[in-house]
Amino acid sequence: MNAVARREVDETDHSQLLRELHLDLEEKGFFAPSWLWSWKLLFWIPTLGCAYLALILAPRFSAAWWVLLPIAAMAMLTMGFVGHDAGHGALSRRAWVNELWGQIGMSALCGMSFGYWRPRHNQHHVHCQEQESDPDMHFGVLFSVYPGSDSWHSRLGRFFLRIQKWAFWPLASFYWVALRYDGLRDLFQQPKVTRIDRFFIPLHYLLLIVLPGLFLGWAPTLIAYLAVSCLSSLATASVFIPNHIGMRRLVPGQQLSYLEQQVTTSRNITNPRLFDFYFGGLNSQIEHHLFPRVAHYRLRDMRPAVRAFCERHDLGYAEASFLAALGRVGGHLGEMTEEFKLSNKAA
Repeated sequence: MNAVARREVDETDHSQLLRELHLDLEEKGFFAPSWLWSWKLLFWIPTLGCAYLALILAPRFSAAWWVLLPIAAMAMLTMGFVGHDAGHGALSRRAWVNELWGQIGMSALCGMSFGYWRPRHNQHHVHCQEQESDPDMHFGVLFSVYPGSDSWHSRLGRFFLRIQKWAFWPLASFYWVALRYDGLRDLFQQPKVTRIDRFFIPLHYLLLIVLPGLFLGWAPTLIAYLAVSCLSSLATASVFIPNHIGMRRLVPGQQLSYLEQQVTTSRNITNPRLFDFYFGGLNSQIEHHLFPRVAHYRLRDMRPAVRAFCERHDLGYAEASFLAALGRVGGHLGEMTEEFKLSNKAA
């Protein structure tokens, strides 16, 4: 049997297996609609507003200021999770509910473009860990997660390649700059997908900078805005980056079934349930990639069934502690540096 025919058989078999897993999980109630997320919003949106205003009013860099900062950052991170779930249609079966809360959570409160982010992120799901097609494998010219990436071909990229293992996390604190710049840029470059963002993104700057600056002072407002943005950006990176970096990657021309690709290119994080709020459900990355429309707070409970399913069918089910996963990210970045150095010597 040639490779193409073998892949067609695998695809058929795996599609059937995935349907069986879906039916099993559906019988257990994991796909039933739920409004629990709306109750969480009743807590986190006031928390963000109160903590952010209190941060502006608190004596700068006082003990109270340092307590309020992570609370406000965590609340902003949670608003990003709301936008993420909305982008997958996981909040509600009503499209307008997902659209509304995606715009409120991601565009208005995080300053990102929900209209731009949603199709880009869904492309990541379809092409997970494909070197050419997964947008999350392209970090511009600063970082490299696979050999021969764009950063290998620019002077700035080659400089960062030598130190990327150590520079990645400090610079991740400023990832918000790129995300918000992209949001503003795409209001003009992609008017069709960002037509709703035109209202919500300016609302972000009005609510978090302009009004507090006018009434409470520009200096404390800007310091609070920068601090919350940097800390929430670092937290966002710590949640998203360990999910795939260092996992199996697909070179051009390599094809897997949907089931095998989603499972073997993703990594779950093992952590006490108490800290699930920090990850927004993305510590169950395998389950999320298999069933992205499932509400994030149900993903952990799906793990035993999915893990057993993968073990029965010889599909690699990767799990690691949070610290171990972060270590593997650092190790992978270091490996790319070494491969770059070897390629230079060979040339």
